[in-house]
Amino acid sequence: MAVPQFDNALPTAADVVVVGAGAAGAAVAARLSELDSARILLVEAGPDYRAAQTPPAVRDTDVGRALALRSLRWPDLRARLTEAQPPRPYACGRGVGGGSAINGQLAARGTPADFDAWVAAGCPGWSWPDVLPTFVGIEDDLDFGDGPGHGAGGPVPISRAPAGRRGPLSAALYTAAVDRGHAERPDLNAGEGPGISPTAWHRRGGARVSSNDSHLEPARDRPGLRVAGGRTVARVLFSAGRVRGVEVADGRRRTVVAAPAVVLCAGAVYSPAILLRSGVGPADQLDRLGVEVVAAVPGVGARLSDHPAVLLDLRLTGDAAERARRTESGCCLLRLPSGPGAGTGPPAGADAGAGADAGHDIQLLPLDRTVGPAAAGLLVSLMRPASLGAVRLRSDDPADDPQVDLRLLTEPADLGRLGEAVRYAADLLDHRDLRAVVADRPAPPAGDLRRWLRESCRAQYHPSGTCRMGPATDPGAVVDEEGRVHGVDGLWVADASVLPVPCGVPPYLSTVMLAERLAAAIRRRLRPAP
Repeated sequence: MAVPQFDNALPTAADVVVVGAGAAGAAVAARLSELDSARILLVEAGPDYRAAQTPPAVRDTDVGRALALRSLRWPDLRARLTEAQPPRPYACGRGVGGGSAINGQLAARGTPADFDAWVAAGCPGWSWPDVLPTFVGIEDDLDFGDGPGHGAGGPVPISRAPAGRRGPLSAALYTAAVDRGHAERPDLNAGEGPGISPTAWHRRGGARVSSNDSHLEPARDRPGLRVAGGRTVARVLFSAGRVRGVEVADGRRRTVVAAPAVVLCAGAVYSPAILLRSGVGPADQLDRLGVEVVAAVPGVGARLSDHPAVLLDLRLTGDAAERARRTESGCCLLRLPSGPGAGTGPPAGADAGAGADAGHDIQLLPLDRTVGPAAAGLLVSLMRPASLGAVRLRSDDPADDPQVDLRLLTEPADLGRLGEAVRYAADLLDHRDLRAVVADRPAPPAGDLRRWLRESCRAQYHPSGTCRMGPATDPGAVVDEEGRVHGVDGLWVADASVLPVPCGVPPYLSTVMLAERLAAAIRRRLRPAP
């Protein structure tokens, strides 16, 4: 399917260059374009198009249709997920909207416990009370917008499928979870503990709303904003440790855009890649690549995290398969803790009324439709993994995709927790409500479960942490609490790569919140108060 292209020529100079028009970059560019007389250039490697030109597959609620558009992801990017698997395709958004144009559309806030961990990691100003007003401000919650702790009228619509629109697997999982004693949590984003919740999506009227729609489109006609699609930023240029612009690659042609400020929003794979090509990163890696070291920042590309998951393949009964074609898929989430004391039932205490501090690190998502006329699945995910990987350059050529080594399940605790979750999911599938819609129910492997997990594990395309936020005294930190890159002036990173600790939920809403707050900090730096 061809994607329409709305092009804008490159200027020779700008006040700020924002790199990447995804979930973060669209928000940052939109907010910076509100500055009077500021010249903001937004450079996007993939196609640029107006909201009205959005491909139908992107609007569709079937995530598989959007993921199938090679033009909207880095088509040749591959990642090694575990040591037991060969490298395989890894989906990262490419084009306006970025990952929000091709992701699973889940709109879940990070939890209070997530942001407590950020503060403990040396990032003041990022506690739950600090970030909650921004979460409220960005949302237009169509179900809870008039309730406490929620917002109405913000740029990001949040909706849930009504009970009558839930697919048969989703409906059966919901009732089975309640019957097994899991708490009902009608509002996924209420900051409560584990339990069963209707899935919250960034949709309006049954159609996906990406950051291209929510943030970039309303800013398109501001005179100071220019969007240039189909161009890759090869590197940031410096003079005496101070940003002086970017070098943009358009095929073999290179163009320099002069600018005193650059904000990288290219995501947790490509933001560190740009830093490394620019001479900001571990000195030994840069020396091997023949890249001149501008600032030795060892943490660039390190501490890559993603949420490991396994899919339990299911086959629906004939009646259920027919209903699945007429209803929505993935309409609820079951969240529960793992580890000592969690067992194979609802968590004691957490489901019994514990509040915002109750942890959960396992997520069960029903997929009412996968591939095939009666195919379905139950996705079992570990949402707070300890295993970490890395992003490295193969060369300093921007046409070469970086090397992505996720190293999922390298920590023994991750293997144990995910294995426990798979056993519980298989047991839950034996509930009478699920037996009524599932014709074939898988059982955990009779042999080596840990080996099966390493061989079957998949990523959820939620990379983060490769430009970690933290104080300059932390040798692994790349940016400070305002997103400023350590060791240079005029350079920021403002996307999921700066997460100091991964969020225990899909990262879209937290990334938009982060981008909004960092954009406000950048604006203060660019236009200090008199």
